[in-house]
Amino acid sequence: MAPSRWLSRVRALCSFDRARARAASITELALVHADFAARLRYDRRSSPERVLAATAAQEPEVVMRQLDSGLHGLTAEEAAMRLKITGLNLLSIEKPPTWWQIFLGVLPNPFNILLVLLAVLSVATPSPNWPTFVILMLMITISVVVRFWQEYRSNVAAIKLRESVSTDVTVRRDMGGKAADFTVDERDLVPGDIVLLSPGDTVPVDGLVIESSNMQISQSSLTGESEPVRKRPSAEAAKEDASLFESENLVFMGTSVISGSGAVMVRSTGDDAFIATVMKQVNKKRPLNSFQRGIRNVLVISAKITKSWSNAALFSVSVAVGLVPEMLPAIVNGNLARGAFTLARKKAIVKRLDAVQNLGGMSVLCSDKTGTLTLDEISLCHHVNTYGREDGNLLRLAYTIAAHQSGKKNSIDAAILRFVDEGEEKEIGPVGEKIAEIPFSFEKRRSSCIIRSAGGKHVLLCKGAFEEILMLSSHAQHGDEPVHLDGGARRELVQLASAYNDDGYRVIGVASKEVDENDVLTDVDLDHLHSDMTVCGVLTFLDPIKDDAAASIKRLQSLGVDVKILTGDNLRVALKVCRTLDLVTEVDEEAIQAITGPHLANMEPEDFDNAVKSGKIFAKLTPNQKGQVIMSLKKAGHTVGMLGDGINDCIALRCADAGISVDTGAAVAKDCADVILTQKELGIIVDCVLTGRLTHGNTVKYIKMVASSNFGNVFSILIASAWLPYNPMTSLQILIQNLLYDISQIAIPWDRMDEEYLQAPRNWDAKDLIRFVLVLGPTSSTIDMCTFALNWFYYGIRTAHSSRVAMAQTHWFLEGLLTQTLIVHLLRTTKIPLFQRRAAPVMVVMTVAIMLIGFAIPYVPPFQRTLALVRPAPSFLGFLLAELVLYCVGVQLVKMAYLRLFKTWI
Repeated sequence: MAPSRWLSRVRALCSFDRARARAASITELALVHADFAARLRYDRRSSPERVLAATAAQEPEVVMRQLDSGLHGLTAEEAAMRLKITGLNLLSIEKPPTWWQIFLGVLPNPFNILLVLLAVLSVATPSPNWPTFVILMLMITISVVVRFWQEYRSNVAAIKLRESVSTDVTVRRDMGGKAADFTVDERDLVPGDIVLLSPGDTVPVDGLVIESSNMQISQSSLTGESEPVRKRPSAEAAKEDASLFESENLVFMGTSVISGSGAVMVRSTGDDAFIATVMKQVNKKRPLNSFQRGIRNVLVISAKITKSWSNAALFSVSVAVGLVPEMLPAIVNGNLARGAFTLARKKAIVKRLDAVQNLGGMSVLCSDKTGTLTLDEISLCHHVNTYGREDGNLLRLAYTIAAHQSGKKNSIDAAILRFVDEGEEKEIGPVGEKIAEIPFSFEKRRSSCIIRSAGGKHVLLCKGAFEEILMLSSHAQHGDEPVHLDGGARRELVQLASAYNDDGYRVIGVASKEVDENDVLTDVDLDHLHSDMTVCGVLTFLDPIKDDAAASIKRLQSLGVDVKILTGDNLRVALKVCRTLDLVTEVDEEAIQAITGPHLANMEPEDFDNAVKSGKIFAKLTPNQKGQVIMSLKKAGHTVGMLGDGINDCIALRCADAGISVDTGAAVAKDCADVILTQKELGIIVDCVLTGRLTHGNTVKYIKMVASSNFGNVFSILIASAWLPYNPMTSLQILIQNLLYDISQIAIPWDRMDEEYLQAPRNWDAKDLIRFVLVLGPTSSTIDMCTFALNWFYYGIRTAHSSRVAMAQTHWFLEGLLTQTLIVHLLRTTKIPLFQRRAAPVMVVMTVAIMLIGFAIPYVPPFQRTLALVRPAPSFLGFLLAELVLYCVGVQLVKMAYLRLFKTWI
């Protein structure tokens, strides 16, 4: 055989073998995916509780086999294929509605239902009126399109904002038999993935713990228990006859890592997670309310006057539909979405739309110090022994503790490691082999590790807040020998730390202690070892103040927002920062303007509230105390914002009316926040406040206008029903008037507010709304009474059989629509409209267009016939102009009197 033919034959055989191998691999992969899909279907037939309970009772190796995974995790290809089967890791309530769901949602509203009923009746009678049917269907189309467009735009804006805040997680992937860590979007997680958790992470799935280094998980979002729970692997951690939440080898979606680190095998994602069963809601039918009872009374009055229960029923339903501001949700949501979109352009992402208005109402801003007032660029400045001299051995001890902390490094550990890596001490390494670690705790304010030294001894190394370290120590390292800490030695160390504190440095103490090997059991609590330690020295750190911090605080204070500092740092450091920012006057530790957490803890509730009310700086606070300060301020009637980015800020962020975090903050802090800043600039908060007040003002403006206008219409209809022997308008005319008025209000989110309105916090005031409606409603009814009187006395329309009833109805249709639309410009400002304040151009165009359309309707024959309107009497046009002028003057006078009497308007 020729060599070339032989070579071709070999290549063909090799190609055939590769194709057969690929086919076998594809077949095997298909079987694996089929098994996975079958397992998923089986799990979904059971409840999440049963699935998780069964998982907790099994060893990790068994669960891995069931999920066709391993200690190295899944391959990228396998994870991608499983994602197609499971779908994104999202709860149903987090999934945005489709356009057709929004469309179906806007269809069944009372306005459309009544129009459909009228349209059917217009062609179901013996003499069908097809032109009327066409116009009514056109009205339905306009109503649906307007509402759909508003709702759709609001939802699209909310979706874009929500998607702009993504949360990445670290997963372990199988790379050809070797494990490698990758960062992926939490929405792409699938069962079988291995997720690595660190302090500050929000648990994105339900899963089984397969590795743990003293991992502590807060389950308060599910159980309400504030104390974190220890998590560790092994089925032995699942206690018999215990609740699901007591299983130490399970983690749940929505909980958060407080300390320690670990690895978790993903068991359930999305709607298969336990939290999905908790978040399902049941809609309940509401009882008859006072508004519905009021409409029933209108029905009785109208029926007794007109002697026609069928006409009275249709008229009453039309009145009900006309009086209900069915555009309220669309306009309010559009207004909030507009505010959120504006903030997005100013580098603030709104996660919860109603937080926009809370930003406008904010009267107190509580802020953490680190990363908000400061740059969060912490650097190690000094490492001195107990004599106050630079000590390389102390730096080595600190480096050892920082290097042996697993998971993500906190800012202090990162600063120590960076100092060594970038400095002259690059040769410094750990002083021993790591045996165990005790992760940082915000309550205890320290972290530790246990090492085996070169001599085989077990040594506890601890660093933390200087006050805590000193309190737990009984000796101080002087040279090579530890000496007993007497009163004088303690005072000298306190003076050393205080001197650094007064210069703005954060002081961290370092201590050590030799421990017995039998005491070092990694499976038990090692915290009892922190006693009788030896102080080795102190580390100092500096975090520079932001350039815009002072100017932003002054601007907030000028807008009526009081700024308070809530920090876990030392009081002296906080005071130094706040004095630099002119946030407080000269005070000492005993002054009420500055107070520490331990002092607050010993106060009675009343004294606590008084201290919170007058205090400016709250130092050495635990996470729970931050939340208590927020709740005390809210109890005093304040709308409270909280600015923080750490794990210790989470409780306060949840308690606040407006929780604000930053995009670089801890994942759990971002989950708790309502607003995420894409840049760490305090100036963005000023923009948030102003935008929130504009949004709040436009929302209140619409509600007050529509409520007072509708109340005036109720007042007018009740009088007309009792006085006139005919309906002042037909049901269809009321609906058309209502539709046109609602369309004119679509431009409200783009309107302006008076500058004076934006200078102070604004909140909802139900009493003010009721007072406004009771004053302005009857004011608008006086013009209606003028029209009724003109029809009765001047035009002589006094019976239901008069041939001029349609003209009377036309007169009120025109007057009601024009005054209702015109009132926007009168009520939107405290000033004189047009002369002192002007509405936004889009608002002017919309209202003028609707007034022109409404005025033209009685002159267009198709609309005349359909709506039972006629041309108004020529003389009425003069009366109408006079009524409009009288109405404007009257409302302006009422406004001036209202302002003088109640000192408020919108």
